Amino acid sequence: MFNKFLALFWAFFDVIFYLISAVFANVFISSFGIRWLWLSLSVTCALIALASGRLALSNEGGNQ
Repeated sequence: MFNKFLALFWAFFDVIFYLISAVFANVFISSFGIRWLWLSLSVTCALIALASGRLALSNEGGNQ
């Protein structure tokens, strides 16, 4: 029971820290200009979509 809770807790913090790092990376990239910000946001969204797709497939969900 404790191991399940710890795994869930760890996964939650993985997601939170990924989102925080993505926000800080996009803020940093925005200092180079608005075009770089849009590129950075598109890459970030693509990575999030890829990660969620892989997660859905690993849980036997998704569009199958």
